[in-house]
Amino acid sequence: MSDQRSGFTVLAGPGDHPDLEHWHGNIGEPIALDLGTPLVRKVTVLDVVTWNVGIGLGRLSEVVEKIRAGVFDGEKRPASRPLIILVQEAYRADASVPDALKAGFTGGKQPTGVRSDIVDAATALGFSLRYAPSMRNGRHRSDRGNAVLSSVAVAHARAFSLPHVRQRRVAVAVELHGLPWLTLVSAHLDTRGRERDTRATGRYASGRTAQAGALAQRFANEWGDDQTVVLGADLNTYFATREPLLHALGAAGFERVPHEPRRSHTFHAPPIRMLLDHIMIRAPSPTIASVRVLRLDEDARDRRRYIFGSDHHPLLARIEIAAPGRLTRIIS
Repeated sequence: MSDQRSGFTVLAGPGDHPDLEHWHGNIGEPIALDLGTPLVRKVTVLDVVTWNVGIGLGRLSEVVEKIRAGVFDGEKRPASRPLIILVQEAYRADASVPDALKAGFTGGKQPTGVRSDIVDAATALGFSLRYAPSMRNGRHRSDRGNAVLSSVAVAHARAFSLPHVRQRRVAVAVELHGLPWLTLVSAHLDTRGRERDTRATGRYASGRTAQAGALAQRFANEWGDDQTVVLGADLNTYFATREPLLHALGAAGFERVPHEPRRSHTFHAPPIRMLLDHIMIRAPSPTIASVRVLRLDEDARDRRRYIFGSDHHPLLARIEIAAPGRLTRIIS
């Protein structure tokens, strides 16, 4: 169905678990904000960031400023170069979130300290925004979910829930005006557990694998096999690249783009360091010439507890659009 208030097409999932309605009763409305500028003609390069901002703790504006100044890679970006940010654990607090908790279906975390509302962040940056909440933050009158921020105008946006494992998970997908062949997706998978009301017991990470498989099937059903898809996600891959879910996405045509430095973590809660965040691309036609992904660090030695406020590193992908006849090349 189409939610005219938000500009989203909200896609129902096949056999959505009835518990998801209880989760939905505790959250606010999806949000669409159109502040991005028109895409420049004959764009050849775009930047895509994926980042779990730790329920609004990440300093988005600072990261954007440093990217455009070339702090991380020495390449200064003009304001006209598209920058798209795929956000997980975006934080939102407004009047659309129910005042009273209707049921005990929440994310369980009470936000403390200063949190950046995703609408305020998009407004300050002058970016278009598509935000779909997944879950409420405990009893607090706020929610969190996935979002896409874009410096250029958004054409279409779709939100859809993943199979129910432990918490409600909603992915957000957008297309940009002027690049109809490209879809960009922000997603966040569950940490553990199996899909509800299934017999998939005894298999490691069966819930995440089911969510990844449903994600890939959704792309095939809604966008077809010819659409180029860039997926930025916190996949909660506790076993890094050995996770079964990566094989599920690979079987659907997605290729993981290794980031630099190689074999480095993207999440740390000292002394734990894990590779949880990924950029994956499905490019069935020669639409992309090259992709290069860089892990962004707040300091060179990476000794701090947080990275720009979050416990996850941002990943920055430089994507070069192919001229006719050029093939995709992954730089790793």
